[in-house]
Amino acid sequence: MPIYKDVAYIADDNPRHTLDIYVPDQASGNLPLVIFIHGGSWRTGDKSECTVLAQGLVSQSQGKLAVAVINYGLSQRTPDSIRHPAHLHDTIKAVQFLVSSDYPDNHLINRNNIYLLGHSAGAHLASLMVLSEQLDCRASIRGVLGVGGIYDIPGLLELYPDYADFIDMAFDPAQYQEASPQHIAKCRYADAEHIRFLIINSAGDSLIAATHAASFASQLIRTGYNDVGLVVRDMGSHFGMLDNEEFWKLATNFVQ
Repeated sequence: MPIYKDVAYIADDNPRHTLDIYVPDQASGNLPLVIFIHGGSWRTGDKSECTVLAQGLVSQSQGKLAVAVINYGLSQRTPDSIRHPAHLHDTIKAVQFLVSSDYPDNHLINRNNIYLLGHSAGAHLASLMVLSEQLDCRASIRGVLGVGGIYDIPGLLELYPDYADFIDMAFDPAQYQEASPQHIAKCRYADAEHIRFLIINSAGDSLIAATHAASFASQLIRTGYNDVGLVVRDMGSHFGMLDNEEFWKLATNFVQ
């Protein structure tokens, strides 16, 4: 399996602005591209930790899709640290790069058949991206898979008050609603009507309650999105489910 490491999507020598690309052996072209956005509370995580997942998705698909895993800037407890919306802006730039720029084996990719797969904070970024007005390549995004995701920051803090520690590292309290996919999903852009959603939560996830995922899926349906799926079943822990073959099958079956 060809793997291209540390491809820069912003030319600034910052390792947080790089991505890895996984392409199936002997691919003939027209491949859907799954872009994985890692979690880690907007403060930790790295694409290097996602090799098993990326290779698993390519193998599970029997070579019928490619995967890109992106890094993005992270918040730290320092005075000059980035905060929202910097993580979102990095993620948008990575997606726009993969849709419109040259990179290894890009001729094998169908750039009009892009899927965003986000885990935890990455699910927040994937959902926020397609639901906000800031994305100019929304027509290329065919679907969003949110896994163990954070969709409603005020609602999450009601369930888990202790999470204020890492949320306040990344967001100003005045941004909570505008930075919550569940709240901005109440408005649907015309060029987003085609986007399919699959919201997944493991019943074994002790960090994010399944009710959080269900509430977001319900809001998408109320807003008028026509293809919204919700899957809640035990596929392991919050992070462990990413290496679960049952999850890989759900994800690859979603990609068309």
